[in-house]
Amino acid sequence: MWRPMLASIACLMVIPPSLGVPTIAATSATNQTVEKLPVTIYYETLCGDSMVFITYQLYPTWLRRANEMNLRLVPFGKSAIDEQPNMPTKYYCQHGARECQLNMLHGCILEKLPFEKAFPVVACLMKNFRTDFNTCIQGHESSVQSIIECSDGQLGAKLYKQFATETDNVYRPLPFVPTIVSDQPYNYYEQDDWLQRFDQKFVQRYEAKYGVKL
Repeated sequence: MWRPMLASIACLMVIPPSLGVPTIAATSATNQTVEKLPVTIYYETLCGDSMVFITYQLYPTWLRRANEMNLRLVPFGKSAIDEQPNMPTKYYCQHGARECQLNMLHGCILEKLPFEKAFPVVACLMKNFRTDFNTCIQGHESSVQSIIECSDGQLGAKLYKQFATETDNVYRPLPFVPTIVSDQPYNYYEQDDWLQRFDQKFVQRYEAKYGVKL
């Protein structure tokens, strides 16, 4: 049985091992319904640009604005799935076979844990190329077996096909990874703003849509 341990693999960027991030914002006691802006991130687990974006842009903003954000993560990127009759399914990933395994692992973490618990695990794994699943999953040991069984089995493969379909529906192949889509259709010309100024872009889009000052 495969055990998820991230290898050191060269990509585009490597993140320094230490990065301070704030704790997640507390939800105030109120009966008022808070609107959530949908945001979907299409990423790859061994892509340096994905690591930089999630670590420095997405995760810190989510910690501050989780109450206003309906975040979805899709670990597939520029991968491909080759299915032929009477043949084993083949998976191809931009950064090699290891990335395909890790993409499935991330999908199963997101499937088996509530999102507010799953995303910190994913963010931990995305800090650099040497992060360790056993370290990042601490506090959720009761879910480890089901996550591994998922990533090794049919459920992981099924989720991965769903990620492929979702990614294809955005643009195929993606011009750049990570790709960010909010409440409006994918716009290539807005990607740089999302990637470099995610918090500012999120606030602008949220306030424009809901008329609420963040």
